[in-house]
Amino acid sequence: MVRMTATEVSRRFSDVINRVDSGEEIEIVRNGQPVAELRRASRPVGISGATLRELLDGLPALDEDFASEVEAERERLGAEAGSWPES
Repeated sequence: MVRMTATEVSRRFSDVINRVDSGEEIEIVRNGQPVAELRRASRPVGISGATLRELLDGLPALDEDFASEVEAERERLGAEAGSWPES
């Protein structure tokens, strides 16, 4: 990991960002003490909207009793009818 002072980073910010974008990690120091580390941001993990749509379209259709079955199970578990718990 490369060490740079905060002053160096501020003067060469665009170059520093380019270096980080290419995978380099930079430790920023002030008065000889580490204060921050710059590294490439992690890429989001998940699926695209198009992929989600394909997955949902591939599911079987819900039958007419689904909503009443969900409500009956919630009632059995002690949830108030018509309200969903806050997360």
